[in-house]
Amino acid sequence: MELRDAHGTRLFFSPEGSQASLRGIPEQISGGAANGQRFRLYQGRATRWSLMVASPELSTWWVLRSMLGDLTIDMLIAFPFVLLPIWLAVARGLRPLQQLSKRIAAKGPDDLAALGFDPKYAELQPLTAALDHLLAQLRKRLAREHGFVQDAAHELRTPLAVISAQAHVLVMASDLTQRLEAERRMDQAIARASHLVDQLLTLAQFDNQDAPAPSELDVAQLLRRELALLAPTAIARHIDLSLEAPDALMHMLDAQAFLSIVDNLVNNALAYVPKNGQVRVALKAQRSGLSLSVADDGPGIAPEQRTLVFERFYRGSGHDAPGAGLGLAIVREAAARLHGSVSLGDGIDGKGCTFTVVIMAPHGSAPVSTKRSRSAILAVSHR
Repeated sequence: MELRDAHGTRLFFSPEGSQASLRGIPEQISGGAANGQRFRLYQGRATRWSLMVASPELSTWWVLRSMLGDLTIDMLIAFPFVLLPIWLAVARGLRPLQQLSKRIAAKGPDDLAALGFDPKYAELQPLTAALDHLLAQLRKRLAREHGFVQDAAHELRTPLAVISAQAHVLVMASDLTQRLEAERRMDQAIARASHLVDQLLTLAQFDNQDAPAPSELDVAQLLRRELALLAPTAIARHIDLSLEAPDALMHMLDAQAFLSIVDNLVNNALAYVPKNGQVRVALKAQRSGLSLSVADDGPGIAPEQRTLVFERFYRGSGHDAPGAGLGLAIVREAAARLHGSVSLGDGIDGKGCTFTVVIMAPHGSAPVSTKRSRSAILAVSHR
């Protein structure tokens, strides 16, 4: 410390200062050096004198050495009493997780049963529940795949048996009439088997492949081209097939999935609607996407069966139309790929069915209709 009067005369200084001369900034903390050492300075002033206080600056290493010298013995004594309980607590806390890991590792590749593990700690219960839920989903999917393979084998067995039998008849036939009848039945069985294989491949493609990137398409024009291919079937069955859609409707879409929906819904309607019936297809733009509906005035589907018809290989009762029961399952899978849904309601004038597929627009972009909507008759009335 250094004390000076109003005239700057030194009145007192600390002996350890070695009479070093220090200069600071009044009323502020500043830095300075004396005798090769750095100081932190503060100068306070009054009317009759001024006081300078200088504190040596301590280096970081000096502070650390001082702290370690003071704390080393205490820390060496305290660490065993602190670290040992922590190590025991962590080891005990991780024991249930290790048990869970061992139980999972012990499972075989075909073992999808629940873990059957009841953890003591609440933090592990959500993890165990999530793993059991995942295993339950895998069991359900595997059971579904097993059932699918069994049903596919059963459905293929019938046309293959018919082909085998008719081939035998064709070889052993003694007259032309028997040969022609055997050929007709064999052609029907081959067509049924080929159609079933195509549907199985379509379902497998939707199940196992990621959806391709959508592209901007004129959905209305795409729909017209597909219905034009189906119009001869409608004309041959004396069914009025009509389309109500905008002249153009641009939308980001997976064309393959959309065409699978159209083909299966319209073919189903043409197969079940009786002679002189109607099939109406409508395409509309919505704020959140677009909707496609296929309505008919056929025999319809009972309310209690409307949730079952979308299952694979399920075929409703009360009809004799050929099929394997895969068309509506394909529609459901294709709609899901397009981030949409399919619903079933009453048909034309309360008769038949109306299948409505709502397709959501990707990334919130709405479809664009470039012209006003109009009605187009694709298969004119036979009357």
